[in-house]
Amino acid sequence: MDNLEEAATAIKMHDNFVLTTHINPDGDALGSLMGLGLALLNAGKNAVMIMPHPIPVAFQFMPGSRQVQKTSDVLARFDLGITLDCTDITRAGEEAQKVLQRAGKLLNIDHHISNQYFGDLNVVDPQAAATGEIIYDLLLKAKMPVTSEIATNLYTAIITDTGSFQHQNTTAKCLRTAALLLDCGAAHRVVQQHLYEQRSLESLRLLARGLESLSLNEEGTVAWMTISRDSLYSSGAAVDDSEGLIDYVKSLKGVEVGIVFKEVNPSEIKVSFRSNNYLDVNKLAAHFGGGGHERAAGCTINGELGDIEQLVIRKTEEQLFAMNENSGGPRK
Repeated sequence: MDNLEEAATAIKMHDNFVLTTHINPDGDALGSLMGLGLALLNAGKNAVMIMPHPIPVAFQFMPGSRQVQKTSDVLARFDLGITLDCTDITRAGEEAQKVLQRAGKLLNIDHHISNQYFGDLNVVDPQAAATGEIIYDLLLKAKMPVTSEIATNLYTAIITDTGSFQHQNTTAKCLRTAALLLDCGAAHRVVQQHLYEQRSLESLRLLARGLESLSLNEEGTVAWMTISRDSLYSSGAAVDDSEGLIDYVKSLKGVEVGIVFKEVNPSEIKVSFRSNNYLDVNKLAAHFGGGGHERAAGCTINGELGDIEQLVIRKTEEQLFAMNENSGGPRK
């Protein structure tokens, strides 16, 4: 992996770090943040983990979650800033960018194919199933111990980004890494319980409302679900409770692209894309200023919910049509 040796040298030679990840963090973002952060702290380094908002409730079981500080409370300067799982520096948020600008150098660690290589040093591996997988390799390269707490965080990162090893990004390497993390003491049962067996009543009510909105295009190749502010209010749920709903959408027989529209704020719509076999949804998301992976990507679009739905569905169908035309017929 390019620059892994340089990154290991950088974290060994410096003592003063600030670490952050992207806004609206998922399990990979938080697992990577707290996995590396705890490793640095255990090595006697000064490592400050920052986020603009509190850790989502679903991930507060993760070791180190109480040590993550509010970005606006951090005023110090640092030797090395580290971004984790961020395709672009703007994904960290404005406040975090100001903190990172006070660091001597910036290390960018990510696994998205759409990464912009914005760091002074970039460790980007699109073949990795999760950024947490890269962090494990980095710790081995730096000869830093992987405790059970660190292992639990990195295991969470891999579990969530592979959909419990169901997504197409599941590789032999990530399975081997997961096994090694279990050997290090990763708390598999704890992770499974908190992520998949403790859904709130509100989240299930939100699922019911989301399924009521489920729609399918005429060809049966595109399906979508809409989570409006009204559905959030009527179910008593929060936006975080909508995580995982897209798996229901893409599971429809014959569907190539599943989409979830989330009205996170008035006129601010978060769009998540998943494809099953062939459409590159990273390119689709990039058209709207987002990005991600070939089979999983997302973006945020400002505007009216209904207008954005029509715009996105039309563009999705256009890309599907173009791919089928170029391949000589409908893809199977």
